[in-house]
Amino acid sequence: MIKLAVFDFDSTLMDGETIDFFAEALGIGEQVSAITERAMNGELDFFESLQQRVGLLKGLEFGLVEEICQNLPYMNGAVETIAALKERGIKVVCFSGGFRTATSYAKNILGYDADFSNVLHA
Repeated sequence: MIKLAVFDFDSTLMDGETIDFFAEALGIGEQVSAITERAMNGELDFFESLQQRVGLLKGLEFGLVEEICQNLPYMNGAVETIAALKERGIKVVCFSGGFRTATSYAKNILGYDADFSNVLHA
């Protein structure tokens, strides 16, 4: 019997990448996308890529971070899928290389039991 379901957040439960929404708000979407592409091509590991992309977010006000996280688009069927799993007694967890501000807010909307992700520091 299945007792645990684990999901990624960005581009799985949420339609897009949280860091891309942050970058667009700062007008640096193309720079962040270029770093992501280098990581996808194996030129950078995830940690290097994350450090470089987050470094570009300097100056992003936390109020705007919260606003963006409260308005992220969720994948069609995400709420229903999680609800169906929970009805069957399955614990649902979200792990993400993204950010806690997004996953914690989404937890209340999508209904998963726990979330584990990075903390974005000022």
